[in-house]
Amino acid sequence: MAKRFLNIVCVTALLVAFGSVRSAEQIQPPPIGAPRGAPPEYTRFDPAELETGFLRLAFGSDMQRFSESEDRIHKFDHQVRFHITNTATKDRSASYLHVLDDFSVRVPRIDVAAVDASVPPDVIVRLLDSKDFASTLAGALGNRTARDFIDQTNPRCTTRSRADEKGGILRADVFIVVDKGNDVFLDCAYHETLHALGLMNHADDIPWTTLNQNRRVGYLSVYDLTMLQMLYDRRIRAGMGRTEVETLLPEIIRDLK
Repeated sequence: MAKRFLNIVCVTALLVAFGSVRSAEQIQPPPIGAPRGAPPEYTRFDPAELETGFLRLAFGSDMQRFSESEDRIHKFDHQVRFHITNTATKDRSASYLHVLDDFSVRVPRIDVAAVDASVPPDVIVRLLDSKDFASTLAGALGNRTARDFIDQTNPRCTTRSRADEKGGILRADVFIVVDKGNDVFLDCAYHETLHALGLMNHADDIPWTTLNQNRRVGYLSVYDLTMLQMLYDRRIRAGMGRTEVETLLPEIIRDLK
């Protein structure tokens, strides 16, 4: 039987304390290197906030409106190899490598590495100018889907992923516009890397995540790295449905360190 592939598009310090906390708290300034005007971050969450956020971000995607998404877990099960290409006037490849290094250092459950063109990549990151965004996206999605997607979302960046019939991510293609300034670039770079690694949805009513499209963050927040630690817990497997995951989350959250 021919394999069935799924196309998914997503636009644009693990110290979690529990106890009597009733809402996210312990606000601290954004980290050094964050964009100017970046919001402060919360560093303490109760279990309900973590469970709700995970179920929102790890299931579904923007492409559900185009019938190209399924409500199940998607993740990699091996080292994730990133290859960066640049066609933009200003080359921000080094800046993206810094972003990738941030994920590598701070999310130990995910093994990420930058590779050159001689190594087959799992994620291709395309850095491009605004004028080339629509045509490049059309080449990946097809003219009609790309046009409808851009009309409905007006993205500055996007991620297209392919998954196998078991939910494992086969390939992610990230498209990031780099000529809108460093702050927009950093916001897109962190946002789309979260999507590429499997947090494919948005949650515009959760104020602690980069994947809230009403915020411009530009750094890897405690909340988002916690979401990735949960996604890449060995008990969460690609292809799992929402009900199955819900039964596991209380134990996974208790075990966070």
